Amino acid sequence: MRISIALPNTVPGADGVLLTEWTKRAEDRGFASLAVTERLVYPGHDPLLTLAAAAAATSRIGLLTNVLIGPLRTAPVLAKSVATLASLSAGRLVLGLGPGVREDDFEAAGRSFAGRREAFEEQLELLGRGGAAGPGAGPGVPVLVAGLSAAAVRRVVRWGDGWTAPGLEPEAVLPFAARVRRAWSEGGRSGAPRIVALARFALGEDVERESAAFVRDYFSVLGAEAEEFVAKTPRTPERIRRVVAALADGGVDEVVMHPTAAALSQVDRLADVLLP
Repeated sequence: MRISIALPNTVPGADGVLLTEWTKRAEDRGFASLAVTERLVYPGHDPLLTLAAAAAATSRIGLLTNVLIGPLRTAPVLAKSVATLASLSAGRLVLGLGPGVREDDFEAAGRSFAGRREAFEEQLELLGRGGAAGPGAGPGVPVLVAGLSAAAVRRVVRWGDGWTAPGLEPEAVLPFAARVRRAWSEGGRSGAPRIVALARFALGEDVERESAAFVRDYFSVLGAEAEEFVAKTPRTPERIRRVVAALADGGVDEVVMHPTAAALSQVDRLADVLLP
């Protein structure tokens, strides 16, 4: 299983200098990919611009949006941005896309929250026709579809190259991954869908308070349930290895470890735990 790491592009305290150093360190330590996530109204760095900077600072590591909220943009704007980033990264980009779940992001973007599902499928249709390559040169970009619904499964089979899971426990992720694989086969798709999972982490007593504060704030919209996310964030090498082993045993192709603290030490500590 491929082991990847996300940039802390939505974690408070992560400035441009840290993100650049994180990018270089992740490639040096041998992670498979660098990932970014997206919230519009939450503080942080734009995911596509962040990956463009990462593309310029690296030469080998993969780049992954995990995930980008597609309908915050029109389909042609998204396709143009994706094609540009694919060109800048010399084909290292994989696009994880979701329809979005938080209305405040859409209000801030001036986009329809109620119409997001239709807009999302329009985007997938365009990208599936090679629309991401249309504004520029080169092949299309692999697309991973996010979501935990029957519609998400249908979208994976019709338009996607695979599925990307939310940051839930392996016991919640793996049954849905199996469902995606069954639908893929029943839909007549050849091979197997690429399955990517997300797992949050923090390593070291020096970042425990920062990590808990970020997770609590990021999921505050869920009310008391936010404390469950704080408690379930792995913070020891043993817990991290157990989560990754469970995902690997369940046939996940790639796990993306998302940091919950903006400290460069997290790259080396995670590499020491998970990489040879």
